[in-house]
Amino acid sequence: MTDQEKALLFGGPAHGLCVTVMGRPPILQVTYPCEVDEIGAAEGGAGVRVEALHVYRLDPGDADASPRYGYDPASP
Repeated sequence: MTDQEKALLFGGPAHGLCVTVMGRPPILQVTYPCEVDEIGAAEGGAGVRVEALHVYRLDPGDADASPRYGYDPASP
């Protein structure tokens, strides 16, 4: 089993958040819910969820230091 580590997100909308990761995944996805207006729900969108997706990539930096993930504004 891989050890859990605390990782820091930097840049973008989740800047400064600390998350727990296992195995230093190369990419993290952060989502934020978006509001769906009543008109869309009335036109058959009831129950639909919309989320903004943001991608953070592992900074290769120092392998012995805590992992850091930088915002990738070009993804997806």
